[in-house]
Amino acid sequence: MKALNLVFLCLLILASESKKYLKCELQDELIRRGLDGYHDIGVGHWLCLVLFASQFDTQHYEYTDGHPYYGIFYLSGLLWCDNGKHPTKNLCSIDCEKFLDDNIADDVECAKKVSASKNGMLAWKPFEEYCLHPMPSILYWECNKP
Repeated sequence: MKALNLVFLCLLILASESKKYLKCELQDELIRRGLDGYHDIGVGHWLCLVLFASQFDTQHYEYTDGHPYYGIFYLSGLLWCDNGKHPTKNLCSIDCEKFLDDNIADDVECAKKVSASKNGMLAWKPFEEYCLHPMPSILYWECNKP
């Protein structure tokens, strides 16, 4: 019985460290954190990126073609953070695990660096694949109906 209680406690702790945002809730959070208009990138573009990169989940982790990606912004563990397992440039000077909690302040600061980099928003494959056409406007207007 004690083992079952310990497992339940661990699951409860893990669940409290992640958050899956609702679209309009995340829009408000991204605006509050200064992403709307950052480097002339509208909040609809950020919402599109996050929708197709992590489905609004702060605890999103993916390992694809030898590349680890972390958090709500799908940040590369080979470029933007250090996971202690792969050689990395760690351009955001942060441990990748920090991108897997429900505090997105550090995620946002790193995402700003990515968007200000040479490739801008095209540094994110999901952005290039899904967010260059009307999708960002649709996402924005769904949260801002008159």
